[in-house]
Amino acid sequence: MTNREKLLIGIIIILIGGYLFIFNKPQSQRESPPIKIEENQENPRVAVHIGGAVKSPGLYYLDSTARVADAIEKAGGPTSDADLDSINLASHITDGMKILVPSKINKITGENTEVSSSNNPGTPGKININTASSKDLDTLPGIGEVLAQRIVSYREANGPFKSIEDLLKVSGIGKKKLESIKDLIVVE
Repeated sequence: MTNREKLLIGIIIILIGGYLFIFNKPQSQRESPPIKIEENQENPRVAVHIGGAVKSPGLYYLDSTARVADAIEKAGGPTSDADLDSINLASHITDGMKILVPSKINKITGENTEVSSSNNPGTPGKININTASSKDLDTLPGIGEVLAQRIVSYREANGPFKSIEDLLKVSGIGKKKLESIKDLIVVE
């Protein structure tokens, strides 16, 4: 066997070995195309907890452009005793929002009902501190985001406020601050 033949056989063995090495790799070692996750950046979904006078209360995921009315429909619609006039159906929903639809029966019996909206048809322009969201409370002078959340947290832990003066029980609200907002709020 000549040197040329030995060289040719060596090259053939190397090519066959390379071929077997490349194509006999386990599936996990072979390159695969990257996984592309597409998110809908235009209308991300948000989680909303809806309860009260709706047919199927619970946690629902909706487009961020949805309104309170859309959330109620997603929960099976209102019950026959729902008091939809007490809430703002046109309000935009936000991630983590809790919407409680009040019942007309609870109003008649005097039970406390929390609502997600600060709209109050009986007192135009005033914010009902028992139903206002932290965003609504944040619009009051001297009430920032943190203090607005404290008011909502206090209300959730202790029930609705019975009078405007009950705001003094919230950490961070003193007589001066209460005096500056008392004409802009209502307790109903």
